[in-house]
Amino acid sequence: MSSQIAVPISWFIHFITCHYIIRRVPSDMVRMVLTLLPCVLLTYISCNDLPQYQMSSLITTSVCWMVSIRIIQSIVFSPNEVCPLYSFILKPFWTIFPVIPSAKMEKQWPIVFDFISGLMKLIINQWIFRWLIRCEPRDNYSTTIMLSIMILTSSHISDIQIGFVRLITRDKYTLFSISNYPLFSKSLREFWGRRYNRLASTVFNECIFQPISACSSSPMLAAMTTFIVSGLLHVHVNLVILNDTRTIIPTFAFFFLNGVACCIEKRMAIRLPAPLGWFLTHCFLLITLPLSMGPYARQGPIYFEQNLPPLFDSKWIPKLPVPDICLG
Repeated sequence: MSSQIAVPISWFIHFITCHYIIRRVPSDMVRMVLTLLPCVLLTYISCNDLPQYQMSSLITTSVCWMVSIRIIQSIVFSPNEVCPLYSFILKPFWTIFPVIPSAKMEKQWPIVFDFISGLMKLIINQWIFRWLIRCEPRDNYSTTIMLSIMILTSSHISDIQIGFVRLITRDKYTLFSISNYPLFSKSLREFWGRRYNRLASTVFNECIFQPISACSSSPMLAAMTTFIVSGLLHVHVNLVILNDTRTIIPTFAFFFLNGVACCIEKRMAIRLPAPLGWFLTHCFLLITLPLSMGPYARQGPIYFEQNLPPLFDSKWIPKLPVPDICLG
């Protein structure tokens, strides 16, 4: 119990120290060290001994990384940015509940669409989940694709939350959506930058890509650094959840290869026809996806049974028939 209280207090003390003391240090390198080392230590302590296979462990690890990235960006790259303490503390936690004014959204569907989209994704998500939980662990493309679709449709939670926020605030506020239909991506840069996990991509863009690109005048270096940090984050998440060191190299390789591919795509600057761009993008993702999804596919029911989707046992949700066969 004492450690559960000590860790949040330590994070708060680091926030205070960064805001009032470390920010004033003139040397960029010293500010980096004084900010980074406590973040690394606190992230390690916060994520140590988290329960294996639990979604809560994934969320905790991800939040620690996002908070650390935000702090480093504010103190190292924007030390002269004036902001009150409460804003400095709350900004890193924006990814947990990303409320924004509806006026900032360029295009919005009617509120009813958010609920319909969320319900359709929920039905598909639970259908694939019930299918996977019946099958033995299989590390193949069929299982990997099903896992990927299940992850993409897990944004039903965000869609439903968006609908309720817009409804309660009379459409004055909304939530920044987690994804924007990644299956429609016609390039890798569109997939990673504007459609898949937009919360993480926003943090990476604002805190890693833009500052490094401005300092080095090299978008390629900034892009590769962003993918490397993302790869390290996912390596840590997999180690916490799966406790398997064999996941380190393939997980990091997945993000490194996608970073290289995005740089090549940017360098070549070839505008492909939309259907061809869509085909090549998803072919590349499918080829490299087992590097990232394979460790989870090998877990099978052991992992899924401990992470039941929300409303999994609800009777009112339509249930699609689950095939009697397992793909493989």
